[in-house]
Amino acid sequence: MNCPSCGAPLKLAAGNTSLQCDYCKAAVELAPDETGVQFLDEVRGLYCPVCESGLWHAVLASVELVSCKKCRGFLVRMSDFEVLIEKMRAVHAEREFSGPANAADLERKVMCPRCHRRMDTHYYFGGGHAVMSSCERCELHWLDSGMLMRIMRLPKVAEE
Repeated sequence: MNCPSCGAPLKLAAGNTSLQCDYCKAAVELAPDETGVQFLDEVRGLYCPVCESGLWHAVLASVELVSCKKCRGFLVRMSDFEVLIEKMRAVHAEREFSGPANAADLERKVMCPRCHRRMDTHYYFGGGHAVMSSCERCELHWLDSGMLMRIMRLPKVAEE
């Protein structure tokens, strides 16, 4: 995305909630969609493993990720995943427990948008209530639309 004032490229500002121009210092606040995702700009050469639409750089709860505007799935670094869950839990205090995930989702073949190899599709460790896909090679998780909310609503597992 380019600066509306001078045309220079915008960069994600500190706090990951707006874009800032390094040249004229203009700031652009990005309005989140109904799920709280702020879309930045399209990622060249990276396509959604579900609907094959172009993926977009995005921010959710101040965590950078890559998301699909069409199907609302997203790709998040493994190192950022638990941080994202904790930040979402801080905003959404309710723990309306959802039922078990559809076991048929485990049979899906999801290809990693980065390396194009098959991702490991599995239950999130929290008891089988959400299905996600992971690429250990690229250190990425893919979550379909709504799966983060299912995970976020699970009771927090006590640390031993």
